[in-house]
Order: sequence, then structure tokens, then C-alpha cells
Amino acid sequence: MTETTGNNAFELVGERGWRRGFGNLLRAGFNSWWKTSSWWIQVLIWTAMINGMLAAVLFASGDIDYVEGTMIYCVFAGLFPSIAVIIIMQGAIVGEKESGTAAWVLSKPVSRSSFILSKLIANSVGVLVTMTLIPGILAFIELSIAKGELLDPINFLGGLLVIALNLLYYLTLTLMLGTLFSKRGPVIGIALALAFGQQLLFGVLPLLAYVLPWTLVVPIDGLAGESIAAALILGLDPYSIIPVISIFIQTLIFIAVSLWRFEREEF
Repeated sequence: MTETTGNNAFELVGERGWRRGFGNLLRAGFNSWWKTSSWWIQVLIWTAMINGMLAAVLFASGDIDYVEGTMIYCVFAGLFPSIAVIIIMQGAIVGEKESGTAAWVLSKPVSRSSFILSKLIANSVGVLVTMTLIPGILAFIELSIAKGELLDPINFLGGLLVIALNLLYYLTLTLMLGTLFSKRGPVIGIALALAFGQQLLFGVLPLLAYVLPWTLVVPIDGLAGESIAAALILGLDPYSIIPVISIFIQTLIFIAVSLWRFEREEF
């Protein structure tokens, strides 16, 4: 279906089954990122925060080398944007349920799977390009200058993918919470509590360091001097690959639960 200009009429297209309406919903999701000021505002925010802070510690202090700079970059790029992702996504489902937009859209020939997947894909692309890819390219240049030679691009890409996985974890977690709750409070509260409270949980149950995403981007005492992302960028062996596998599996579970739960949502 496509929405015609100037009214709310729809015309049918050939999508059927779980894909019904997916193309139009995905297009609308991309438009909300790339045909508004959202994308360049996010780029400005995160290049200023991540690359600006990285440049300050690398070139202004004079006491930080590229190895320490890499570890600092991974913390900046993985920790702070994850909070923004939670804030952006906390209204992706709940906001549309509260406003009645979700019920209105689903009264058209649109599948519930298309509704969830379009939110997931459009926001994932927007987040990863503006918060990870563009700042990551600039960080590659900054760290190469600090090292005095070009970093290994394959190693850097591996670390960047781990940083991206960290953000996708919070994005899909918040998406799932939006299908489980009807108010914003529990959605943002649970996600932020997990983001900020992981270190406390490690003190209670150290094995959680292999399950939760903290060590993807932040070093933790007793395991290694570098986070997994930093180790990969530096060409070192990470302390374990288990957290990467665990977070990837959890991300798929969050998506599956989101699809399952939204199919049973009453409007």
C-alpha cells in the first residue's frame, strides 16, 4: 500500500502475509530519520561528544597514547550512545500505542510483523550510521594520527562491529519492552537500570560479565585490561568471545519476543 498525497487514502500493492505494508512502513521510518533534521543533529551530537572528547584526551593532554585512546574511544562510543538509544526507542512502540497511531495503522492492510520490523530496521540503520559509523570513521583517523601510522582497518572494523552490537542490544531490548508494557516508565526504567546497574550485578554474580554487554566496550577489573572492542582494534586477543555470542543471541531473542508479543497486542 502507499499513502496518497493530501489524504489518508491507501492503494494496494503486492505485499502479502507477514510482509503486508512493510515497504511503506519502512519508507516512513527512513523518512523520519533521513528527510528530517534528525540524522544531522545526531551526527553533530555524537561526533562532538565522541570525537571531540577523543581529540581532547589524545592531543590536548599529551599524556595519552593511542592504546589508552582506543580504550577511551570504546567507552565513549559504547556507553553514552546506548543511553540515547534507550531514550529514542522508549517511545517507538509505546508512544504510538498511547497516541492511537499504532491502532490506526494496523486498521489498514498492514501486518503486525511489518510494523515491528520496520521500526527495528529504520531505527537500527539510523542509530548505527549516526552514532557508530560516522564517529567511528573519524576516530579511525584520530587514532591513526596519534599512533603515527594507519591502524589496521580490519581490526578496527572488528571493534566497530562489537560497538554496534552493544547498541543493538539496547535498541532491541527497549523495542521488546515497548511491546510488553503500555507506559513509558517501565520501558525506560528497566532499560536504564540495566545500562547503569551492570557493575553492581557483577559484584553479586561475576559470571554475568559473560552475559551482559558491559565488557563489550568497558574494561572490567579481574578480566582484562581492555574491553573486547578495544582488544580487537588493538589486534589483541579478547579475554573471551562468549559475551559477543551471548549478546548476539539475546538480541535475536529480544526481536523474536517483540514479534510474538505484538501479535497478541489488543487494540
